[in-house]
Amino acid sequence: MRQFLSKSYLRALLFSASIGLMGLFYGLLNHGGRPIHVLSSPIDDRLPLIPAMAIPYIGWYPYIIIGIMYLCLKDRSAYYRTLIVMNIGLIVCYLIYFFYQTTVIRPEVFPDRWDRKLLLDFVYGVDNPYNCFPSIHALHSYVIMRGALAAKTVRKSIKTAFVIGAMTIIVSTLLVKQHVIYDALGSMLLGEIAFILVTKAWNSYSRSRQSIPRATLNKPPRPDQDMNL
Repeated sequence: MRQFLSKSYLRALLFSASIGLMGLFYGLLNHGGRPIHVLSSPIDDRLPLIPAMAIPYIGWYPYIIIGIMYLCLKDRSAYYRTLIVMNIGLIVCYLIYFFYQTTVIRPEVFPDRWDRKLLLDFVYGVDNPYNCFPSIHALHSYVIMRGALAAKTVRKSIKTAFVIGAMTIIVSTLLVKQHVIYDALGSMLLGEIAFILVTKAWNSYSRSRQSIPRATLNKPPRPDQDMNL
């Protein structure tokens, strides 16, 4: 409990607010009014609508919050890399939404059961059928999972839980007909490429910082400096 209340943990966690700030731009793009594209495939036509999958779809919110808090606690390097990738992913998504807006044709659903009412009220009712490719739901789920897998101090059982959670959420985006398979695949590809590039840049920066003290020690003394013999 003390770790959660430590100043260093809380300071590091403040950087996660960048995700919320970036999210403010989502609504500005979540509409039609310009050329709209549909990316559905025969696979999507064969996938059934399962309204109960709205539960893991909505579970994306606690998954992301818990994932960020846990990574910040267990592995600060993986945490920062994950945040950077999430923000880069949002920027790429917003650019795509602006220049290549997509939509998903939603099925007609009647609120005659609890699961259908859940779908209508908490999925369709709070999000317009735009900003589909790539899926931010799938992207951030995948990136949190990659962060957990990259963390050196996270147990295998916890990593497995993150994988199962991410895959369930990604599948749910297809089974509630909020996204199509290209949305999910594009998100995972974007997340993987961004994570690899950010990790390479992070490792390069870390190595350069570690070499600074040694380089400083190896510098010859200035003429005005006395050398201890």
